Amino acid sequence: MSNKEQEYRKLFISEADANVEELETLLTQLEKSPADQKTIDSIFRIMHTLKGNAAGMGFEVISKFAHALEDLFSEIKQSKIQIEEELFTTLFKAVDTLKELVQSLSDDKLNVRYRGVQRKLEVIAENSRKAEKPQVEPTPTKKGVAKKSVSKAKKSSTVPEKEEKQQLEELQAQVHQHQAKQPKKAMTLEEEKEMITAEEKDAKKISFSDMVQVPVEKLDNLLNLVGELIIERDRLITTHEASVSRNEFNSLKRVSSDLQYSVMDVRLVQVGFLFNKFHRVVRDAATTEKKQVDLVIEGSETEIDRNILQIISDSLIHLIRNAIGHGIESEADRTGEGKEAIGKLTLSARNESEGVVIDIKDDGKGIDVEKIKKKVAQKGWVETSFLEKMSQEEIISFIFEPGFSTNDAVNSISGRGVGMDVVKKAIDSVGGNIKVQTEAGKGSVFSLILPSSMAVKSTLLFEVGHSQYAVPLTYTDAVLSLERKEVYKIQNRLMINHQDQTIETVFLKDLFFPEEFSSRTEALKSNEKWNVVLVHYNGKKLGLVVDKLLQQKEIVEKPLKKPVDFVRYVSGVTILGNGKVCLVINIPQIVQKLFNHSVNVNATAVA
Repeated sequence: MSNKEQEYRKLFISEADANVEELETLLTQLEKSPADQKTIDSIFRIMHTLKGNAAGMGFEVISKFAHALEDLFSEIKQSKIQIEEELFTTLFKAVDTLKELVQSLSDDKLNVRYRGVQRKLEVIAENSRKAEKPQVEPTPTKKGVAKKSVSKAKKSSTVPEKEEKQQLEELQAQVHQHQAKQPKKAMTLEEEKEMITAEEKDAKKISFSDMVQVPVEKLDNLLNLVGELIIERDRLITTHEASVSRNEFNSLKRVSSDLQYSVMDVRLVQVGFLFNKFHRVVRDAATTEKKQVDLVIEGSETEIDRNILQIISDSLIHLIRNAIGHGIESEADRTGEGKEAIGKLTLSARNESEGVVIDIKDDGKGIDVEKIKKKVAQKGWVETSFLEKMSQEEIISFIFEPGFSTNDAVNSISGRGVGMDVVKKAIDSVGGNIKVQTEAGKGSVFSLILPSSMAVKSTLLFEVGHSQYAVPLTYTDAVLSLERKEVYKIQNRLMINHQDQTIETVFLKDLFFPEEFSSRTEALKSNEKWNVVLVHYNGKKLGLVVDKLLQQKEIVEKPLKKPVDFVRYVSGVTILGNGKVCLVINIPQIVQKLFNHSVNVNATAVA
């Protein structure tokens, strides 16, 4: 297969995927409003387009399957088939099969069974057409009478037809004779010009779309090149800053920065690209749970990096299913509590603080905080006495711990907490965070705080030893300069007070080089001020003591690759303007390591 054919194949798959996604959304809408003719027309147009595109590419199986769906909706469109619940089961199954057929173009190992579903669609359409034709049975009569009546009918119908045809032929002959006698005139220049103009008006113009589809791999490669350009720019400026005025590089900085953000902007997609997929997810989950749920989508035009959207898609599906399965009550329970029988699930997005916030909100029963406390105490993670002193946010954060679940039974839709650690890891991998708000009897809100792009990270640079490190600002709360007397010991742990909170503090050097363990001992004897970077993760706060604070800087982070991808407490790497390698600190790993629930931190402070 040539490169051009591969490109066309990818283009078809991309468009077909979009068609199937739109088809799912429209079917979900049609199920709620079966009489909506506009939705039926839209579905018919999609099937007609997909059938034609598939035939043009030579994908006969997809073309014929789409043709069967098109024929069926042609009957529905003409109100010859009544849409019933049983029919929707077949239609959704057909859409699933169509989706698999499209996927099989990319996956040769995927064996799709489609003939049974296709035949069922064809039978439904055929039965409708047969029922439409009137079956006239001949009236029993005597043979002689019947023949006589038929012959009379034939005679009466054919005579006028012959006369009319003869008259028409005579008229045409007269016109031809008249035209032959007329002298032929030459066409004037004005007439010729007019007739050319007429042909131009009749000719169909070729138009081109303003949209160009580009494979994501090309954008990723372009962004990597731009990232290397930015690193090289910073190195060049740093190398020559002593001999050349910084103003000399202003034009280079402006153009390279504009190029970087332009490429990042191309990678942005509207969150509606993902949100619109969830109509089917909500429908299937609600059907499984025998509940009625309306999905409300807000802020679908909000833009975010496509890669981030792809990474968090499974997490959103999990959160939506949990909200339906164990957040929203049954119809009987809701009406008994004075609520609307139909549950409401809101999926919204908005821009906030140079990032994107996605909320998954339900109007269900909320999260049982007391049940979480009992489960945590039962597992022995934290003593009951200390649990009573924890805030609601800290208690709810336990649902993101591996192996945590408040559900005793397992079903197709897992309970809140089951698999939440996987959700958290996915959010962490893109440098995001997740917060939970809940109110008993009112519902819950899961808020995903995400960067708008993975290409550039805003970080705080600092020194530890003779090396420079970066910590993402996403996890940074504050930068503190503390006196020795402001630090306390609790069970051999260092604690500080900040905004009426007691926060554990560690020396980053001791964490990276535990065999030395000298920084803390020396600092406790010294009267020098401590530079502390206050970070947070999953409702927990931690102070990191560093040697020297440097500056805030946007960096292009590269992931660690083999053979150094196993390094702990490091999420990636960048190269600074001075040519030195700078490691990016992995805050989630550090916080998870230090806040081990098997250790009880209930103690009294000793100065």
